[in-house]
Amino acid sequence: MPVVLEAWISQSINLKTQCQKIRGCSISDRTWYDWERIAGAAYPQGKKVSARKYTQEQTKMLLCLAWYRKQYPKKKVTYRSLRDYYQANEFLLEEVFEKFCEQVNSGEAFVAKEVKTSPKQIALLEVKKCCARILNREISRNCWASWKRYLGIAKYECYVDEGKAALLTYMACWRHDHPTQKFPSVNRLLTMMKHWSRRAMTIETASSGRMWHQWQMNGCKGKELHLYLAACGYKVSPRTLYKWGNFSKRRHYSVSELGQWKQKASQRRTA
Repeated sequence: MPVVLEAWISQSINLKTQCQKIRGCSISDRTWYDWERIAGAAYPQGKKVSARKYTQEQTKMLLCLAWYRKQYPKKKVTYRSLRDYYQANEFLLEEVFEKFCEQVNSGEAFVAKEVKTSPKQIALLEVKKCCARILNREISRNCWASWKRYLGIAKYECYVDEGKAALLTYMACWRHDHPTQKFPSVNRLLTMMKHWSRRAMTIETASSGRMWHQWQMNGCKGKELHLYLAACGYKVSPRTLYKWGNFSKRRHYSVSELGQWKQKASQRRTA
């Protein structure tokens, strides 16, 4: 019989069991009470703890807290930091929900996706070159080391997963636009990366806020058109632009022409 995830997992005993599987160890009653307090779910219901039910938001927050504790077992967590982490990784929770439903309905044991598949690795040297292009200058050895240390990357690490590579790229964009300010927290940076103007950006198509402003005011060259479309939320390669026709890397496109390209990309995506 198909399982309704929202109704089943919102029960305290089921939710605690799944959080223990995600975290990889048992959770004591005292720890669980602290988790309820952090997630805003510690209030009397007139029922036993095992018979309690949570709202959908509280359920997601507690699952997110299990992931957070798995990644950062000793780091202090507050409701604010948990909200930032939840907003930055909401897509991951949805994947877990979908996978959990499939496995429960099929009768298989729940195993986190991250255990089965290893993330794609990207060379840090390539990430550094991309960050240098964004900043329009070379990144010093000490500066690059401090950036890696800020994200918890080992000193002699040569490869990172796509998530940390994207975060390093966004740090370069942020530093380009705020050259003297202190970096926000990692969770805050992850939340800021969800802004619509960053969703379609990759390491190859990253752009800064000042570049975006210049494009909005003066247009851009053809060789930068795919970067502009990426900033608008459309992943389009130069090869695809040639297929669409009337495209040249040497041509300068006005603001109105950029609007036409943006509309064309929107129509192609919805087609």
